[in-house]
Amino acid sequence: MKILTSFSQNSDEELEQYRPVNESHDWELVASGFWSDSIYHSGHIAYYITKHNNLWILDGVERNTELDGVTEEDVKEGRLNDDQIQAMWGITLEEAQNQEYREIVAVLEGAPKELNAKKAAEIMYEEVRKNQGKIIDEPDL
Repeated sequence: MKILTSFSQNSDEELEQYRPVNESHDWELVASGFWSDSIYHSGHIAYYITKHNNLWILDGVERNTELDGVTEEDVKEGRLNDDQIQAMWGITLEEAQNQEYREIVAVLEGAPKELNAKKAAEIMYEEVRKNQGKIIDEPDL
């Protein structure tokens, strides 16, 4: 088996070529929660897995948590901190709260046919952890 990660590639976008083009492709949620490198660098991430063309693919879907709990009233009355203002720059509160950032973080090649999604996800998540990727500190599930 060979694992490619976004951390071992020349650019963050190299693994995007493995993303299935069919928008209705089935992705299974395998882990989600909050991660943090420091008080200034944190957020929410969800990892989804799928099998496509005999490859297991792990997708990281992130969102900015700075706007959790912020209301339109908070915006109108100017009760936002600098990070919240930056997260909303040029867009509405609703757009900012619904914004997601997607990145294929790992691809597993040459896996045995009997490998299931849970085990494939564990193998790839461990590789993400070893490469200082975003690790969930506070799981949702």
